[in-house]
Amino acid sequence: MSTLLTGIGTRIAERWLQTVVLAGLLWIAALVIAVRLGHTHPFDAGRLTAWLDEIARDRAGQSTSATLLVAAAVLLAAGAAGLAAGALGGVFQRLWGAAGTGPVLSWVLRRRRARRLRRIERARRSIARAGLHHGRGARLLLSHAGYAARRRKVPEPVRPTRIGDVFHGVAVRVRRRYALDLEPTWPRLWALLPETLRADLVAARQAYDAAARLAGWALLYAALALLWWPAAPIAAAVLATAVVRARDAASLLAVLVESSVDLHLTDLAERLGVSARDGEEVVTATELGRAITNHLAGLDGTR
Repeated sequence: MSTLLTGIGTRIAERWLQTVVLAGLLWIAALVIAVRLGHTHPFDAGRLTAWLDEIARDRAGQSTSATLLVAAAVLLAAGAAGLAAGALGGVFQRLWGAAGTGPVLSWVLRRRRARRLRRIERARRSIARAGLHHGRGARLLLSHAGYAARRRKVPEPVRPTRIGDVFHGVAVRVRRRYALDLEPTWPRLWALLPETLRADLVAARQAYDAAARLAGWALLYAALALLWWPAAPIAAAVLATAVVRARDAASLLAVLVESSVDLHLTDLAERLGVSARDGEEVVTATELGRAITNHLAGLDGTR
């Protein structure tokens, strides 16, 4: 047991160092640069070097304990920044998966729907223009029209963000295909999944969490723009990277969740002792899913 606890502690410490402290130290370094250089001398490396040399001369005669205390304070500040980025990442996850309620989120959803309608109208015009031309120009127009037609097939947004649409789409498809309520079913289904599938799901969720945490770092770098304007493009680049990674991770996570339902729903029904009809063989997956949903909701009198 002691060996196990030691191994767990080592992995936790390594993860803390990689995901929190190192990123926090980088942000602390950016904070120091922002404070020392400011808006007036944003790229004056000589000014920063002279300041570091001055600190080195002043600290040369100090004791080792004082140096260690300074190092500990820097590490604590880095850890605090990492915790703040993680908390902001949690806020991003809630926003990415939120429904289109409230004045701000509903406005974002309306904008997404209006943008989709504009794309559809442009596609219609492209197809119409392609039909009026001949020759090589017509082929180019037809190619563009084909691309525009494919863009028309994008479903209407139902959430303010693409990530929200991805997660909502999984629940909708599972309910349509199996008449299954995914939210109460998933914890039971998770207990039956094989280790390889669980590992894939955990890895996808960790990638999604890491992307959200990166978005939190983007906000912290954006705050530095108040002192040092180059932090603004840095924050924009970090946020764009975080959104791309979050979309990829969310898509993978959604596919894995849906695949888990497709492959192991029958196993869940067997473990729960659920059948679609009393004494009869299950006819369809929809009947099985509906029976599981009713069982978990307590509608069949077993609770």
